[in-house]
Amino acid sequence: MEQVRTGERRTRDLSWGDPRARALVHALARDAATRTGFRICAVEVVRPKGLLEFVAIHGDLASAEERLGTASRLADMHLVFAEGEQHGRLLWIPFENLSEDILERLDGVVVVPDVPAPSAPGEWHPMDMLVARITDERGDLRALLYLDVPTGLARPDKARLLAISDELETVLLSILSVVEREEYADHMRVIRATRRLARSNPARHDVDHLVREARSTLLGALSVDELEIRVFIDEGTDTRDSLGLRMAPEVRRALDEAAARAWTDQRVLIIEPGHVWGDPELATYADWFTAALDAAGFEAVVVAPVGVDDEVLGMLTCARRSGSRRWTDGEGVAALELGHDLGRAIANAHATQRERRLLEELRELEVARHWFLRELTHEINNPMTVIAANAEFLTWSEDITATDQRRAQAILRASERLDDLLQGLSMLSQVSDPQHPPAMQHVDLVRVVEETMSAMTAVAERAGITLHLVGELDEAVVQGDAREIASAVSNLVDNAVKYSDAGHEVWIGVERRADGGLSFVCTDEGLGISEADQANLFAPLFRSTNEQALMRPGTGLGLGIVREIMQRHGGTIEVESTLGRGTRVRLHFRPLLPRAGSGS
Repeated sequence: MEQVRTGERRTRDLSWGDPRARALVHALARDAATRTGFRICAVEVVRPKGLLEFVAIHGDLASAEERLGTASRLADMHLVFAEGEQHGRLLWIPFENLSEDILERLDGVVVVPDVPAPSAPGEWHPMDMLVARITDERGDLRALLYLDVPTGLARPDKARLLAISDELETVLLSILSVVEREEYADHMRVIRATRRLARSNPARHDVDHLVREARSTLLGALSVDELEIRVFIDEGTDTRDSLGLRMAPEVRRALDEAAARAWTDQRVLIIEPGHVWGDPELATYADWFTAALDAAGFEAVVVAPVGVDDEVLGMLTCARRSGSRRWTDGEGVAALELGHDLGRAIANAHATQRERRLLEELRELEVARHWFLRELTHEINNPMTVIAANAEFLTWSEDITATDQRRAQAILRASERLDDLLQGLSMLSQVSDPQHPPAMQHVDLVRVVEETMSAMTAVAERAGITLHLVGELDEAVVQGDAREIASAVSNLVDNAVKYSDAGHEVWIGVERRADGGLSFVCTDEGLGISEADQANLFAPLFRSTNEQALMRPGTGLGLGIVREIMQRHGGTIEVESTLGRGTRVRLHFRPLLPRAGSGS
């Protein structure tokens, strides 16, 4: 009897890990023996790559426990089955049907049960075999159930064989259910492993790493001989021909297109010698694939599309060598699930890679911008100094006409405005450079405001504008770069004076907030800012659309510099303004953190 073959036996890594499944099949084997009146019943499951694995043996049989979990070639048994007689679900193979050639092949492979040789016709022979082939809905062989040594040692006649077949119907269906359920559980374990892989840091950040690790993980877990993961969205991903099919460009293109259609229809493609299942258009290449599979020694190639939502991102292609079990429907469902999981992982990893590349490009652009601004201000500053000096000299010269003096004065004013622009660009470059963070220290904000007040008083008086110092007058400390904070305050006060008219007043000072933080406040009665202009107020080089504001000199850089400074200090800017009625701007600084060891 076949279930105790010793040849080609080896322990299988894919033996069932679920004790409940093993116990259930053992119970079914015992039930089958009891129902049919046989002393021994064994169950083998068809594994991928053309192997059989013992999962249950019931009865008094030497070394039965040692046989569990061992495997042998299905092809050996096909030779025996060819000599059998079909009776319902049973295949009866009497000893006398076995040719000398088959007996020679089975010599050393089959262990004969310990029963006496028949002494009369109709008695059971130790080499008799009674096998039920368990197939799925497609007719593919999934398991084998063997009955041996009837209790009366009498061979069953045809009527008895048909009766036994009927008695086994429920048992056979139950075994098929357990086999498919265990296979599904194996696939779910593979899927969970793939999901864990997709969540790992290297896989989440690099498509090529994800593909390499997924191939390594799935190659053994899916019980396939070769596996290829092809990604469409990233040309840098490793797309070598792992299967060795040496596809011509037009065949590869046709397979890619078929994978896209398979994703839309949520199906797998099965390519076997002479047949392409699942895509009529790809079936036109059936002859090419037949030759390629034969050259590579493959029984079948299965293609599962990989994607996310309605976008196909690639395909998972698996191949099994000749003699392997056919791809099952359960494996197809699992492959589609893997396609979804891999698709999400690839899409996320690709997005992360793309984001990193964009960030790197932005960093490079930022570095280039800072370099350009530094070089620009440096290169223009020297000739502008010469131009300004000579223009100033000409304005005081008595050797030129009044017309030329006015021209020289125009040049001097233009050079002064250009100098202001260069200084603003230089400051903007400095305060927006992440490579040079602010020199953080304790800064008395009241002191900064008082110094700005002193510096701007003369300018305000010439314009007929009155400055008022209001609010907090005691020490008010913030954390920041003293020079940058002074620049922000000075820019706001300068704007308030510049866009106010004679007779107007400007109030500047420091306020304490309820959260313990400090704010600098600057309020004027000037031109005000429209709601439309407020949306772009802090953009570099932005100038108001208000005609009155445009008539007053300015570079449009001041508020952009203020915004950059506040962002570097973790602060915020608040603007309240009404066109024609004035503006209030607040710079909100973060609350000062307690010093280490202060106990507060």
